[in-house]
Amino acid sequence: MTTETTVINAVRMTVESSYAEVERFQESKVDCGEETLALCEHPPTITLGTATQDGDLLLPDEAYQKLGIVVHPVRRGGQATFHGPGQLVAYPILNLRERGLTIHTYLRFLEELLVEFCDDYGIEAQTIAGKTGVWVQDRKLAFIGVRVRKGFCFHGCSVNVTPQHEAFQRIVPCGMANLTVTSLQEETANFGINVWSAAGRIETLFHHRLSQLSG
Repeated sequence: MTTETTVINAVRMTVESSYAEVERFQESKVDCGEETLALCEHPPTITLGTATQDGDLLLPDEAYQKLGIVVHPVRRGGQATFHGPGQLVAYPILNLRERGLTIHTYLRFLEELLVEFCDDYGIEAQTIAGKTGVWVQDRKLAFIGVRVRKGFCFHGCSVNVTPQHEAFQRIVPCGMANLTVTSLQEETANFGINVWSAAGRIETLFHHRLSQLSG
């Protein structure tokens, strides 16, 4: 397998696909050794990463059920986060071992991709030492959480396209109490931006940056 010259297929999944279904899709790609970029818009879901702590969920289980929010433990890094309509999630499934990439190099790749993505919308985003994701001053716009298995890295990153404040107030996101989240629409005052127009830009940047990284 020569991953440097392989064209990575991109698959788009809508809110009709549950988080569990998309997770199984990723696992299946790892099992068959196929690199893929999955672009998703999840139904309302709180995921609990491997570092989740007691108290990260601010409501009792039955309250989330009444709100139609699925709570889903997951074996990626990080703590609790929210996924839902109006948020773009990108899951690159990459063979780091064959590409000769370390997990740290790959995480920087994702961060730099997201900063460039924001720049395309006129948003001055940045990373913050000791914190994951991408920020606009003290407001978190993009989130990162990954897992490595069989030399493949999967799970990935998410970007709030529409405002998501109420959803994130129901958890302690990323273990950070009183975290302020933001979105593309809020930072640009352009409420015409939608998940799938943003997905097209992420896909283009991903393939461009990956070709440079592998080259």
